[in-house]
Amino acid sequence: MPVTRRAGKRRSTDGLDQWFFVFSSGHDFFDELADLGIETEAYHCPSMEDAESAWRRLGDAFLEIPRHPEQGEP
Repeated sequence: MPVTRRAGKRRSTDGLDQWFFVFSSGHDFFDELADLGIETEAYHCPSMEDAESAWRRLGDAFLEIPRHPEQGEP
């Protein structure tokens, strides 16, 4: 009987580049979230629902990004 292939269990990190500054500072300074179709308010902050769902999907990958020693933990 042939072996059935399973989908990989690793999560996709698509969109991490666009969410990087939001996770770092809380603001989308360069309007990169518009590429993902996410609206921001006048101060370039996404809604809490959008940010929470993105953090649940991308938070682990964001925390694995190496940082400068003087920068501290995110």
